[in-house]
Formats: sequence, structure tokens, C-alpha cells
Amino acid sequence: MNARPEHLAPAQRYAFPASFAQQRLWFLDQLDGAGPVWNVRLPVRLCGALDVPALEQAVAAVVARHESLRTTFGMRGGEILQFVASTMAVPVEHVAMRGATEDDVRCRLGELAAHSFDIREGPLLRVFLVEQAAGLHVLLLLSHHIVSDAWSSGVLFQDLAAAYRAIVSGGQPTLPDLAVQYADFAVWQRDWLSGAELAQQLAFWRQHLAGAPVFLDLPLDHPRPRLQTYKGNRTGRGLPPDLSAELKRLASAEGVTLFMVLFAAFNVMLARWSGQYDLVVGTPIAGRRRTELEGLVGFFANTLAIRTRVDAAGDFRALLRQVRATSLEAFTHQDLPFEKLVEVLKPPRSLAHSPLFQVLFVVQNTPWEAGKFGDLQVSPAEIAAGGSARFDLAVSVSDYDGQLWLGLEYSTDLFDAGTIERLAAGFEALLAAIVAEPAAVIGTLPVQAHADRQRQLHDWQPLATPAATFEPGTSPTDGDVYSMFAAQARRTPDAIAVECEGLCLDYAQLERRSGELAAELHAAGMTGRTPVAICLARSHEMLVAMLGVLRAGGHYLPLDPGHPPARRSFVLEDSGAELLLTSSALADRFTDFGGRILAVSRVGAPSGATPVPVAPEGAPTANKPGAAPAYLIYTSGSTGRPKGVVVPQQAVVNFLVSMANEPGLTSADRLLAVTTLAFDIAVLELLLPLTVGATTVIASEDDVRDPARLIDLLDAARITVMQATPATWRNLLAAGWRGRAGLRLYCGGEALDRDLANQLLPRGAGLWNLYGPTETTIWSCVDRVSGAEGPVAIGRPIASTRCYVLDEQRQPLPIGARGELWIGGDGV
Repeated sequence: MNARPEHLAPAQRYAFPASFAQQRLWFLDQLDGAGPVWNVRLPVRLCGALDVPALEQAVAAVVARHESLRTTFGMRGGEILQFVASTMAVPVEHVAMRGATEDDVRCRLGELAAHSFDIREGPLLRVFLVEQAAGLHVLLLLSHHIVSDAWSSGVLFQDLAAAYRAIVSGGQPTLPDLAVQYADFAVWQRDWLSGAELAQQLAFWRQHLAGAPVFLDLPLDHPRPRLQTYKGNRTGRGLPPDLSAELKRLASAEGVTLFMVLFAAFNVMLARWSGQYDLVVGTPIAGRRRTELEGLVGFFANTLAIRTRVDAAGDFRALLRQVRATSLEAFTHQDLPFEKLVEVLKPPRSLAHSPLFQVLFVVQNTPWEAGKFGDLQVSPAEIAAGGSARFDLAVSVSDYDGQLWLGLEYSTDLFDAGTIERLAAGFEALLAAIVAEPAAVIGTLPVQAHADRQRQLHDWQPLATPAATFEPGTSPTDGDVYSMFAAQARRTPDAIAVECEGLCLDYAQLERRSGELAAELHAAGMTGRTPVAICLARSHEMLVAMLGVLRAGGHYLPLDPGHPPARRSFVLEDSGAELLLTSSALADRFTDFGGRILAVSRVGAPSGATPVPVAPEGAPTANKPGAAPAYLIYTSGSTGRPKGVVVPQQAVVNFLVSMANEPGLTSADRLLAVTTLAFDIAVLELLLPLTVGATTVIASEDDVRDPARLIDLLDAARITVMQATPATWRNLLAAGWRGRAGLRLYCGGEALDRDLANQLLPRGAGLWNLYGPTETTIWSCVDRVSGAEGPVAIGRPIASTRCYVLDEQRQPLPIGARGELWIGGDGV
């Protein structure tokens, strides 16, 4: 390896080509600027009488021994070079903290470790000595990764300890001469890694990564920024000693290394959390396969992109065999620098994340150990969490006195601390399950702690709808929607039930009109076997039609007059509807309808029909059980052919009672109805107020189409609650809506993004995000939105509804993991 170029001016500096790894860090430094993300740190606690002058001499001796510690970087003639100085002063920087608490010391060490190096000027090593008390110091060795790595920290400490021992004994450091220096390695690497050797290394990695995903899409707490900032944090936890011992025994019994057991388990964890079962995870290696490199300080570490295919239906032992074979092949071809691999493979590049892999896993085996440092007692010291993160997530496993410790470094741009804590706890639970049954099917292994699983499956699920909210003699399973309205009409007959375009109906009038229409339906031959179609403009008549059908013991089929004729025809034919309620103005649109058309009388005009008698108090209308249908509604058909969903009475009853409790509605409220009847969220707008004595204000077609008119109506009608899709809220904002004091905002039907939520929050008295597919009766989850950052949650399930996130094997996944949302209960 001794292939040194000529001595270059000035006389005290020698120039060498940078290694491939150094070349990459040079470019990153130029791109991102100086910062702590590439700092290598080793904090060590020293207890006893420290000879500070001897320590300073030992530091000077170590710097003189290792050229890397006297190296800076620059460009010449378009080539990145490392410049080795013949001498360089690295002082021991003293930090007085006598009397400080352990937390204060950890925080100060965190501040010192965040130092930014100038790789052009150097030095790229700093030594801090924090004095906490007489006979108690913390030594922090901080270097830039471009001249060091984790293994180098151990070498540096061992050499420093040896030099210190010699000096305090009255002698001089007598460390053996180094056969080579890092610059020799850089020159050798470029000469060796070419031709046939380069082709052979590349051939393996091309085959290994062919068709592999270039991105691991873990579920995030925050949207990924367009530019990677490297902001990060750290957390850790010790595995129980008995579990640590069992993992080592399992590795021995299976003929694999501890790394292979832990790495296989970690891939299971990632697969279950992300829903991806073809994974590429990075793992660093020391990169010192030649014995003359073991005692050098320098950037030898390389990173391997190891691909694992997880079969959820297979057993863990089979995965372990795959990981063993793959890892051994990767280690055999470890000499190809990661930077060279990226250069050749040319994966899609992004400034938002690292190439080829975004998650790192390492089992630490660096040579640092609590060796002799004169008469001082030596132990690891702690640095306060915080700082930087090079990857989305990096998990390290270290062995201290026979106990395994997990360290998790994560991007705070992407993850909250709670998510990472749950992941760490889940990983421990997974490891415990693996040692208990190594042949277990992967899809059945737990990936969350028992306490987290208990919260998700039980504690966070809602209670059943309280029976006390129903009329005597009824319950959530046998109640019906019209009975709820009729009971309210008896309690508050004179209260205003519905308003539209200046015309008001009180509860008694609305109840009587629905009874008249129910009589007309019976006279027209309504049987209840097929739905009654309703196609009416936004008006009182639309609400009367809904209630009339329900009072008559039938179920309705909503049609939108604005929908294409082909859709209306399809829905009528597919549903088997035999009766259509519409207006005279719309009747000519249904000339091809084979059933009977009944024109609904304008509200206020006598119908001439005797109302259907209201059922006795406490008895369901028309003796309808709760399982009978309330309405039949068709999906949009955006994913294919529209399909009809039959929603039972008990599901609607459960929904209305739950919504009255949360988000909550009282008789003092005035709710603005803006949604087409053919969209199931109209059920909340039209029927919920009528179950609590509130007022439904129906916006006209012109009001709905014109945001300016809708803004005026919100104020003129003294609205306290409005439900709308994000698109409608955006239209109001674009029209200059400034909000309304006391207005509660419900948002659903589409995903509510954080930007829109933050705009809406100051414009009302509260914002709720509502979620639920048609099949789960309008909304199945409710969440009051806060001003926090990150995605808006879909919230907790409503009463008598249960929600679970399950994987492909229908096993529960942790909150935040990517899987399928399964919803069950009375609302389905």
C-alpha cells in the first residue's frame, strides 16, 4: 500500500487522492454545508485523579501517530484531495461544570457534540474535557466522519490510553510504528478496485438489487420535506437480560450470528409496519479486512445494501436461513464502496432521502472497551438525546456486560418520539416471541408491545350506544329513525324543525306533512319490499319525502337531479325501485321509468290525504325492526361500477345518537344542510337536528353553487354547525370567507390535509374531521382537530363501532403502521 505521490508545496503538507467514501462526504459537505450530522463522538467518564498535562501530551502523541487526524480537504485541478499536514495542534478544551447535575452534563455534552467542522481548514478532531467534580471528568472525543468512523473511535481511545499510561509512569509513548497510513489505503483502493475485480464486485450487487424497491415507505407522522434536513433525535432501551441471553442461545443453536437473528427480526418488523415485503436495509461494516488496517484511524467503514424478501406465510427459521445466505454473500463482496455502487446503479436520486435505502441496522462490534487509563476508572458516558439523523431510522444494538441495548436514531422531520418508542417496544415483543417459538409463522408474530395491543384492541374502542338515550321499550338494536323524530316532535311541537328560502315548518307541521305523504305512498301501492326513489330539488319537500317514506315503513333511494341521466337510469333499474317521488318539474326526466311516479305536493299546499297514524309512544313505526333497511344508496362508482349499499335502521339510529354525543348537537343549534341527498353525509345534515330538537336549514341550489351566497347565508341564518367536504371549505376560503364566531365546522368526504385544517381552525369554534366509507353508515370515526403539526387523524370510532388496522394476515398492527383499516359494529 505504500504508494505515496511526490511531496507538494508547501513543505508541511502532502497531497493524496481522497478515497471513494471521503469523496462522497466532500460533495455532501458542499451541498448541505457544515453541520453535526457527520460527527463521530465518543464520550468517556474518567473517575480518579486525572493528570491533565499528561492527557494533553497523550493527545499530541496520538495526533502525531495518525495522519488522518492531521488531514484537511480541498480540490485541485477538478480532483478532490486530502492534504496531510506534518504537524497539527489539537488542544484539549476544558469545560468547567463543577457541581452540575448529570442532566446538565448530558445537555452540555450534546451541545459540544453538535460542533461543526470545517473540512477545508481543520483540525477534524476536537477533544473536550468536562470537569464535573474533583476526580470526576468526562472526556469527549469528537471527529468528522471524513477522517474517522466508529471503529476508529475505539482505536483512538486505546492509543490515547496507552500513551497516557506511559506518560504518567514517567516514560514516553512507545506505540509501535504503523505500517501504513489512511492515505496509502486511499491510493491502493483506487488502484485495486478496477478492471476484473471491480466487474466481479459490481456483478454481484447488480444481481442482488435487480428489481429491488428503491424506497422503503414507512408510515410517517409528518410529511417528508422536499430537502433532507438531517434533524434528528435518539432514544434507547435495554432488552431484559434473560431475553438477551436467549437471543444469543438462539443464534448459536441455529448456526448463525447474533447479527443475523436480529437483522431477520428487524426486517419482519419493517415489513409488518410498512406493508412492504421486499426490503433493502443498510448495514455498516468495519471495512478492515487486512490486518494492517485494524489499528488505523480513518474512514474505512462501508455500508452494504442488503435485500431481504419476507414471506408472511413462511416461518422465521426459513427467513433466518435466507438472511444467513444473503448476509454471507454480501460480506464476501463488501469491498465495493457504497459510493461506487450508487454511481454505477444510478438509482432515482432525491434530495429528500438517501439513495438505495433509508433505514440502517447495525450490531456494534467496535474495539472500544473500558481499558486501563492509568489509575482512572473508565466507563461510557451519556450524551443528551437530540441532534441529527443521517437516515429516516437507524437502529443499533450494543452488548454491555451481557445485556443488549437498542439505540434508535430517527429523523424528527418524519417521526414523533412516541412512534419510535412504540416501534422499540414492538421490536422487543417480537424478539421475545421469536425466542419462544423460532418456527412461528411470520404473519402471526406480534409487532407491538402487549400494552399497546391492549390499548388498540380494547381501551381505544368505544362503548356501545347507551340504551338510556332511547325511548322506553326500544334499544339500539330495535329502534328506527322515524320514531326518534316523532318522539322529538311530541316533546317540542312548536320548535322550528326546518327552514328553506324563508319558509319554516315547526316539528308538528313537519310531522303532520310526513304522515300525509306516508298515506299517499300507501295509496300508491308501496309495499316496502323495494326502495322508494326520491329525486327532488333542495327544499322542504325533500325532507318531507325522506320522513314520509320512513313513516310509511319503507326505505328510500336518493337520486340527484343534477346527476347524468345514465346514472339515474342505472340506479333505478339496478335497485328494482317501483315507486318514484319527484316534482312536476322533474317528472319528464323519467319517461323511461317503468314504475309509478308520484309528484310531491309543495309544502303548504293541502295534499288531501289523511296522515298515517303515528305509532303509539314507545313502539317502532309500522312495527319495523332495527335490522330493516332505512335507505339504499349507491357509491360514486369511481373505482368501477356503482354499487348499492343497504343501510339498516339500527345503523342509522346508532350513528345519530353517537353524533349527538360527539361532536355533539343540542336543541339550540342550527345546522346548515349543503350536501346532495345522493351523498350519504346528507343524513347527518337532514336528520340529526330532528332527533335533538335543533333546526335544519336547507341551502337552496343557488346558495350551494355560489360561495358568496353561502357565506351570506351562514350569517343571515345564524348557523352554528356546518358539515362540508374539503372542496366546499376551500371554495368558501377562496371567496374570502373570514369565519363565523361560534360556528362548529365538520369536514369529511375527502382527506383533510393539514394546510386546510390550519386555515379553518381560527375561523370557527372547533373543527372536526369525520371519516367513514358508505358501507359503515356515513361516519365511523370522529376526531376534533388540534393545531398540531402532521397529518390530521381520522379519530376514534363512534359508538358501537370498532376499528382495527390489520395486515394481510388480518393480524393487528400498531397505531401508525401501514395496513388495512377494518371496521365492524352496528354501523356496518
